Amino acid sequence: MLYAILTVLEVVVCVALIAAVLLQSGKGGVGSTFGGGEGGYFGKGNDLDSVLAKATILLGCAFAVVTLALAKLSL
Repeated sequence: MLYAILTVLEVVVCVALIAAVLLQSGKGGVGSTFGGGEGGYFGKGNDLDSVLAKATILLGCAFAVVTLALAKLSL
């Protein structure tokens, strides 16, 4: 029973983590290497970027904890 709940939680956290990573705005890339994309170095990012960055860290930690719990239960 606990294993099934943790498995469902793992899938939900995994999908949320993927969404949080994909929704973040880019920080430059190949274009900024060759002089383009100067705007990324100046000014502050918007609030959504900071919320998504914190959500990514939180979801990554949750993913790790749930994964370790599932590994422990499967032994």
